Amino acid sequence: MFLDRFKSFKEYKTETTPCKIKLSSNELPFSLSKQLRDKIAKVIAKIPFERYPDPTYKELKEVLAHFYGVSSENITVGNGSDELIDILIKSVGDIKSPVMYPIPTFPMYQVSADIINRPKVEFLLDENFQLDKQNLEEAISQKPQLAFFASPNNPTGNSFDKELIKYTASKNIFTVIDEAYINFSDKESFLKEALEPDNNIVVIRTLSKIGLAGIRLGVLIADKKTVSIIDKIRTPFNITYPTVEITKIVLTEGRKEIEEKINIVKQERKRVLNKLKTINSVKVFSSDANFYLIKVKDVNMVHKKLIEKGILTRNMSHLPNMENCLRVSIGKPEENDAFIKALKEVVW
Repeated sequence: MFLDRFKSFKEYKTETTPCKIKLSSNELPFSLSKQLRDKIAKVIAKIPFERYPDPTYKELKEVLAHFYGVSSENITVGNGSDELIDILIKSVGDIKSPVMYPIPTFPMYQVSADIINRPKVEFLLDENFQLDKQNLEEAISQKPQLAFFASPNNPTGNSFDKELIKYTASKNIFTVIDEAYINFSDKESFLKEALEPDNNIVVIRTLSKIGLAGIRLGVLIADKKTVSIIDKIRTPFNITYPTVEITKIVLTEGRKEIEEKINIVKQERKRVLNKLKTINSVKVFSSDANFYLIKVKDVNMVHKKLIEKGILTRNMSHLPNMENCLRVSIGKPEENDAFIKALKEVVW
């Protein structure tokens, strides 16, 4: 009775089928080096697990600020970017006013809005998965107070027109740019705009895509006034002690290692996409992320056959304008080669 309204709730779904090669969740495919893991183990062993971590996360914010090139006063943290999305949807503007976002995109905007019954304005991207000015204007006309743009976008992989996003913010709409995949893009970030007071723009980052998906740490970057308010309304001790210590080590002593692995992913993306373009029956979309999108004739068959060959990808055909589309993460070189070989066997 009390939870009846969630009987038809559209929850976030992921791929959980066991496979030898997992190319479904957009994770960095490389483990941390033994040197870093040994250092982390020593530090973890000294954590006073009976105590709460520092509730202000002063040292963590300082490390993150140095990593992103901003002031620690411009940063607050969440248990993954999902928590930050949830906080914003619950707190920005009147919750009876709509939240807007393009589709297809990261489903947590829809999930978080639906949990609190906040109205949504979903508007379609164009045939190239870019923002459509007419559709954007129609969405704005419905008077939303909060907007989300994932750029690079998940699951399409492309970056959005920066001027159209800034145009949205200029309409007195609190505009969130989710830059989960920006480390793999050569496009300009919104960090500069996010730091400007009264600009209606904030940026969300995550460590999940650069090798630390398991520790669940999201970062919100904005002007000091906005950050101070969000810091008040986030839950206390929302970041665990181990997460704090692991982040401090990896983003300082392991920074070069992370950057090198990001560069490998970018190089692999270029190599893999070039190889896939030689397969006549496969349409390949360009990508600024650590994954890419392809279109095949029968995605359900291809997805199933790849699983039979031990390769897990993400079937995206349930989303608008993504019929027969498969999303594939960039893996290790040998994993990428195995995928290309298997795909050729399936579609040829």
